[in-house]
Amino acid sequence: MVTTPANKCGGLQDAGPGTNHHREITEVSVDVRQLLEGFSKAMYSTWFYYKPDRLLLDAGEGVATALGNRVFGIERVLLSHGHIDHISGLPTLIYARTAGMGDVEKPLTIYYPKGDFYVETLRDYVGRTHRRLTFELHWMPLEPGDSIALEEEQKQHSRRVVTFPTQHVRGRLTLGYHIVERRRKLKPEFAALSQAEIHALVRDGQRDRLMQDYEQKLLTYLGDTTPMHTDQFHNTELLMHEATLVEPEDVKYPVHSTVEEAVAVAAHAQPKALLLYHISSRYRRDQVEAAVAACCAKHGLTCDVWVQYLNRLWKVNEMMGNEEIG
Repeated sequence: MVTTPANKCGGLQDAGPGTNHHREITEVSVDVRQLLEGFSKAMYSTWFYYKPDRLLLDAGEGVATALGNRVFGIERVLLSHGHIDHISGLPTLIYARTAGMGDVEKPLTIYYPKGDFYVETLRDYVGRTHRRLTFELHWMPLEPGDSIALEEEQKQHSRRVVTFPTQHVRGRLTLGYHIVERRRKLKPEFAALSQAEIHALVRDGQRDRLMQDYEQKLLTYLGDTTPMHTDQFHNTELLMHEATLVEPEDVKYPVHSTVEEAVAVAAHAQPKALLLYHISSRYRRDQVEAAVAACCAKHGLTCDVWVQYLNRLWKVNEMMGNEEIG
């Protein structure tokens, strides 16, 4: 019989039965299942398919097998760094887009951190072994602060990708990605107007006077990273943060994050939802869930927390279980 370990976070015991562990309901919930499909196992493979814009966040082993004919709809791959567990699915994906039954002419652009030796080595390999591609394949190096338009900027709700540096490998550029949407809202000085007054002004052709543009981060993906406490993640709707290790004493090198570190980053950023991934297979599901619950209580994180392990995606405490995670 498997027993659930005592809840702890960073070696601290849980606050006990007197503590309220129920999360507050956020104003807008995020159903991660509607946004993402993916696979993640530390050291083996990580990739996520972002459904609204049909793009890939990293491209670990097995991505083409899992997505099947949906690979033909992908126009962009965003690589966080060139470690093999994040790029090894690319050759098969590229081959499938040429030889499979689908739109074999749709262009594909692979974005990656500028100067990444491993990605550029793979690019050269693909160039030598895939000489008869049926579509245009572009490899685009990126630097922090670069922007990629996903839709025409004239559209009212146009989206773009914005890059930022992460902290994974010392001395090498690794990138994270924001997906940002341009939106409009009522200017603060008109907040006291009634609906009837607002409609009257709109009918009078004063919509632009009433409204102001702003950008909302829909998703923030960090790839592999050590924890980053920064305001640039603030109020993103979905924060995707790696959580390789549950126990702090398991940390050997400063290249990954623990569950507590990821939760602490989220508590500062205040997203609508947090997705943890890149979790080591040494841990059971009940260990992960106990650590998440304790760390959320310790750091005051009230948003929904999701976990991606292998091809399984679940919301913590939605379905409690003691089964092995691997």
